[in-house]
Amino acid sequence: MDGFLGIGFWEVLLILVVILALLGPRRLPEIAARMGTLYRSLRRASFDLTSTLAKEVEGTPYNKDDNPLDSLKKAASDLKSSLTKETESTPHNEDESPEEEGRELNRQS
Repeated sequence: MDGFLGIGFWEVLLILVVILALLGPRRLPEIAARMGTLYRSLRRASFDLTSTLAKEVEGTPYNKDDNPLDSLKKAASDLKSSLTKETESTPHNEDESPEEEGRELNRQS
């Protein structure tokens, strides 16, 4: 790679010439100013996001002995147990297929 993103000097120059030919010399400064404004606002948003995340992480107590996946495993276990409890408490006839159960529910409503 000989340049930025594998693009060399001559490729960049060709891209700039094509942009100049498409936009014209009158609109090029206007578009460059808009792109500069967009770039500044993206950098500002990125900085704000980074600083907000850093503040949140600083306020979070961290214990080196805790495994970060423990809370996810506990949440998954709780979800599984609640789903199992719901499916067990839902009455259904074992002789009927799921399609027949659906038809019966539609008839009742």
